[in-house]
Amino acid sequence: MEQFINKVSNAVRAYFGGGLDITVQKVMKNNGVEMTGLIFMEKGSDIAATIYLDSYYEAYGEGTPLGEIVRKLIRTYEEHRPAEKLNLDFFRDYGKVRTRLACRLLNLEKNRELLSQVPHQIWLDLAVVPCCVLMGDELGCACILIRYGHMRDWKIDEEALLADARANMQKILRPECVPMSDFLYDMMRQTVEEQLPEAEPGEEENRGLVLDQIAGLLAGRGRPGGRQLLILSNIQHFYGASALLYPDVQKLLTRGEKGYFILPSSVHEVLLLEETGNEDRCGLYRMVREVNEKNVPREEFLSDSVYYFDRKTGRIRIL
Repeated sequence: MEQFINKVSNAVRAYFGGGLDITVQKVMKNNGVEMTGLIFMEKGSDIAATIYLDSYYEAYGEGTPLGEIVRKLIRTYEEHRPAEKLNLDFFRDYGKVRTRLACRLLNLEKNRELLSQVPHQIWLDLAVVPCCVLMGDELGCACILIRYGHMRDWKIDEEALLADARANMQKILRPECVPMSDFLYDMMRQTVEEQLPEAEPGEEENRGLVLDQIAGLLAGRGRPGGRQLLILSNIQHFYGASALLYPDVQKLLTRGEKGYFILPSSVHEVLLLEETGNEDRCGLYRMVREVNEKNVPREEFLSDSVYYFDRKTGRIRIL
């Protein structure tokens, strides 16, 4: 892979000339997953764009020409290059960082090495870690993981830092809890809309009705029978599994008549299934593990456990 990386990075540098600082770095992602990133740093900017080369290397191994890969990398960067020059001077002042703090949930066992460098609280079989959230029109939602070195610079202790992050998180990453059918509907509608031809003048309303009908059918809206499955995340769908920690979410769950089974979908969301008393608990575990194994990227894996929210106690535990 090293030869591939050298050829690709040199070709990209040659294309952009001296306008960008382009480097290659090994990046440790969640769950001990190490990826190779091509880092693009604009002159005068405090933030870099990263394109991971691992999937491109796989494509190269499957026969994609090197020139085509280089063109795709350049096109990907140009389509997503940050338009905003982000100033991170605020990061030196904890008083300014504090209002941007939130928490992420990570698997405890798979992140032992990372957690040796990061302040954290253990919660069930997970770790609660603080991060500084950055948002912008072009940037979208990103975050800086807080490390022990940052704490020393700010002269703040771990307990106070995590308390601030937990108190602030639902203000900046607001929770979202929607039926699975609604989530699928929105996703299907967008997919179908991209495939349908543009409406003729005066036919926009009819086109919209067709879109609604097709998306509703594909998402299973109105299908009789079965319990409602809810998706819990934040409105950015960015490390939204941590919404389980929000006081407002836990209050919302206590309003039901029964408890909820919590199925970890990924670090970005969890699924909520209201209890009926007839659940196949072993079946729930099998389902979670099968989905994790087949459908969840390694770096987005949260847990193979099934959790239970007890309405009477207001607590979450491992089933």
